[in-house]
Amino acid sequence: METEDRAMLEALWRHSRRRQLHDFLEQGVGCGWCRHPIRLRGYASAETDGERRVVFSSASLPDGVVLKACGSHNEFQCPACAAVYRGDSRHLVRAGLEGGKGVDEAVATHPAIFVTLTAPGFGAVHAVRGGSPCHQSPRPSARCPHDRPLGCDARHRVADQVLGTPLCAQCYDYVGAVLQNATSPELWRRTTIYVQRRLAAVLGCTQADAARAVRLASCRVAEFQRRGLVHFHAVVRADGPDGTAPPIDGWQLARACEEAARAVRMSHPRGLARWGDEIDVQVLSNDDGRARRVATYVAKYSTKSSSEHPGLRRRILSLTDLDQRALPPHLHRMVRTAWVLGEEPELEHLGLRRHAQRLGYGGHFLSKSRTYSTTFGALREARALWRENHRTNGAPSSGVVPEGRWRAVGSGWANEGEELFAGHQQRQRADDRREAEFGWYTRSE
Repeated sequence: METEDRAMLEALWRHSRRRQLHDFLEQGVGCGWCRHPIRLRGYASAETDGERRVVFSSASLPDGVVLKACGSHNEFQCPACAAVYRGDSRHLVRAGLEGGKGVDEAVATHPAIFVTLTAPGFGAVHAVRGGSPCHQSPRPSARCPHDRPLGCDARHRVADQVLGTPLCAQCYDYVGAVLQNATSPELWRRTTIYVQRRLAAVLGCTQADAARAVRLASCRVAEFQRRGLVHFHAVVRADGPDGTAPPIDGWQLARACEEAARAVRMSHPRGLARWGDEIDVQVLSNDDGRARRVATYVAKYSTKSSSEHPGLRRRILSLTDLDQRALPPHLHRMVRTAWVLGEEPELEHLGLRRHAQRLGYGGHFLSKSRTYSTTFGALREARALWRENHRTNGAPSSGVVPEGRWRAVGSGWANEGEELFAGHQQRQRADDRREAEFGWYTRSE
């Protein structure tokens, strides 16, 4: 028997001897088999017949603790909790396009677009060119000022580790790249303002009249490219006054958005920030199911981070700390540049040192305007209500709200066997989700 299997069986046997195996499994399901559950100790009491009594205590549970999910949004820190957040993100985006979850279904008839905004180039990087050479050199002997070839004749594959790295690290503008990441949230905010102004030109009216006639709602997610630069995927919807249909169509909204994205600029102490030339704007329609696919696509990136490298999963504390993380040269240079720029007083407001592990990007990976859709809090409340109804088989609530007294006593599973078993259950749940989403396709073949 393998060592991991033996450790899992010993962990289950430990709870079986104590006649607490059922409670242990119930706790695991309750916290979603979280990778690092919070261990709580305490009790809940309620007042009945004028006397307060303890209605639940952690002392009756395995190891005398309640396991609570860590709630991490990062897929690399906790896949189980990130999967829940990703599902909530999908519902949030879909509700803004189709209605439901407390959102009026009339929004499905409002014009909406899907926008992709990329970052400009800061130097030649290795890339996949659809079977063509990576970079055509102006002449075979052409070299940069640092005596590096200006071209690359390789035909890279998607899995090549060299993708996204510069042809010459000394020619690459690392300062500009980091500041582009740092200013991209503000650049997006200004873009939404520019779109409203461009709508006035499209409608042929003043900006004040356009603002009264059309109100924009949006939801956007940030994604890091292989070169370490952030770009945005956004859903933008146009509403009329009081949530009615606006006096524009999807093509007019798309035109205004593209013009705004190409025109917006933002100055910073080291230059100018703008979007790249590769701007994609698509008009969405619920008739062909594109809105649902966009919601799934956007939600996929809501739990990502700046890199899959384990060295960037926690904050950088110093340059010595950075050197000990064994990052690839390109990522190391991006992080180091962010840390060094963070020393400059004129850039202090960007918080570059605080966000160095995210290559200078300090914004949210998913954000939305207030009127776009429902909220994560409403989705969590609905899920908690469903679980309570499932637990009580739909029995009416007594109306008594227990008062809890809890304190954290640690995090993680009690031993290696429990941790391995939780990981196995995480993978099983992930397989079940994939089967539920895509199994219909494989069964139809």
